[in-house]
Amino acid sequence: MSLILQTLPQLISLPARSEAQICYAMITLATDAGGVGAPVNWALVADASRSMRIPIVSEEQFRELVRAGGAQEVLVDGVPVWQIAGPVPDAIRAQSPSALDYTVRALHSVVERLDRQDRFSLVACAEQALTLVPSMSGERRAELVAGITRLHSLRLGEATDLSSGMRLGLAELAHAAAPGTVRRLILLTDGFTENADACMALARQAAQAGVSISTLGLGGEFQDDLLTGLADVSGGRASFMRRADQIPAAVAAELDAARNVVAQALQLELHLPQGVEVRRVTRIAPSLAPLEASGDDPRRLFIHLGDLERETPIRILLELLAPPTPPRPSPDGARRRLCALRASSGNAEVSADLVAHYTPTPTAPPAALLYAAGRATAMRLQRRALEAANRGDVASAVNLLRAAAERLHHLGEPALAQAALHEAATLEATGSTSGVGRRELTYATRRLGEQEVS
Repeated sequence: MSLILQTLPQLISLPARSEAQICYAMITLATDAGGVGAPVNWALVADASRSMRIPIVSEEQFRELVRAGGAQEVLVDGVPVWQIAGPVPDAIRAQSPSALDYTVRALHSVVERLDRQDRFSLVACAEQALTLVPSMSGERRAELVAGITRLHSLRLGEATDLSSGMRLGLAELAHAAAPGTVRRLILLTDGFTENADACMALARQAAQAGVSISTLGLGGEFQDDLLTGLADVSGGRASFMRRADQIPAAVAAELDAARNVVAQALQLELHLPQGVEVRRVTRIAPSLAPLEASGDDPRRLFIHLGDLERETPIRILLELLAPPTPPRPSPDGARRRLCALRASSGNAEVSADLVAHYTPTPTAPPAALLYAAGRATAMRLQRRALEAANRGDVASAVNLLRAAAERLHHLGEPALAQAALHEAATLEATGSTSGVGRRELTYATRRLGEQEVS
């Protein structure tokens, strides 16, 4: 397997100026044909809080509960809502699986697909965390199934601390860290967590260790900013499930993605000469998201990209601050290296340079680069809007959402533009964003990265 690194444009054309200026470059990372999928070492951390155990009843079943006095209307923050008043009758419960029931079904299916060289571990967490299945080979199916079945009956407290579950899951992955194995932590939750900062710190540690974290958010009340952040920092995937019956398909998709990995723990290294700065890093594909460039030396930065899947290139948009035109340029302009790039995965590595050509007659940037920059801007406007809404700045959030909608419309995404306008109207009328609608907008915007840049 060999890594392939391509830059767009091959030569960055800039106007001759006496001051610094912004420029863009898109980096594409892929592998040559072939590549054999590696064994998978999975740790799944499942939120086992009360909300995940509540039976999901149909409208007809709910009306039956109301008639029998099993549900009552109460005020929550001044808003009337219906709540289950007591134990759900066995007849209804048998026909009404909970989110944890769907999780158990999904894991049973996963176990059937594991090979003897694969490994699996299961952690449940709420207020406390518990390792139900320590890391073991996929051929030990009976033991795996026995541990998974215990997920139904756990009582780990009412609060949720995902960081405690993440610690246990990462420890299981570290215990069985065989060389060449794809290590992936899957985090499934439907709500909010304590210690969000601790979760992000653990995700950064996971990235340093070559472990990707994929997050599965269920319903309309989970912390989408946290779950997408955990995935982006570690190079994992972030998925949204509107309904609990989508859990099995989402979990199966994560196993398929891990099976397709052909380059693990991919890292992009940037060497910057004096006078050049990285302003922003945005992953354009396979999903649209902001990325972090980190390092102790501002002239040498690292970007953790996670695993590279077969036939799924990773595309990164770099926004650079280029220095002024070098002194005494030749008649046709001057050239200057803006960045030395080095991508590595295990023993495979590839290098390239980003070079600027300062000229009195610069050429226009490629259309694909402009389109990628437009998508990055739309995503950034939306994120700024939600940040403003979270801190109570409704007016700014509404204006930013409308600006994002305009950008999405220009990009040929009318449905997404309408969704952003709907969120802006909801925010303006109520002072808060919607639940499911907000998260659908967030994850649909990320999926813009699934479209091919041509």
